[in-house]
Amino acid sequence: MAVEIAGAADRPGAEVASLKRALLSDPDLRSVEIDEVAATEVPGSMGPLSEGLLIAFGAGGVGATVVQALCTWLAGRRPGVRLKITRGDHTVEIDVTRARSADEVVALYRQLNTSPGDSSGGEADT
Repeated sequence: MAVEIAGAADRPGAEVASLKRALLSDPDLRSVEIDEVAATEVPGSMGPLSEGLLIAFGAGGVGATVVQALCTWLAGRRPGVRLKITRGDHTVEIDVTRARSADEVVALYRQLNTSPGDSSGGEADT
C-alpha cells in the first residue's frame, strides 16, 4: 500500500521535514519507505521545498500504525496545520482537532481503507 501525505500550513516545507523525522524515529515503522514529494520550484528561491511525503508499506497492520503516527504528530502541532492523506483516488483530510480524538483517528483509518462503493467496513489491505 502507498499513501501520499500533503501538508497545509504557513511553512509546509518545515512541517513536512518535521513529520518525516517523526516517522523515521518510530521503531514500529522501520519497514516503511518514506520519500519526499517535491513542490515545483519557485523562481528566485534556493530550490524546491518538500510538498509532501510518499509512504509505502506492506500488509500486516502497518497501515494502522502509520495513521496513528500521523495523528500523534499532528496532535502536537499548532492549529492551522492539517494533512491530506491520499491512497489511490481516495483522499481524507485531518486537522489538529480531529487528530486529538481517538474516534476520529479510527474513522480516518476506516475511510482511508475503504474504497468508494466498498461496504466491507475498511478491514482490507491493512
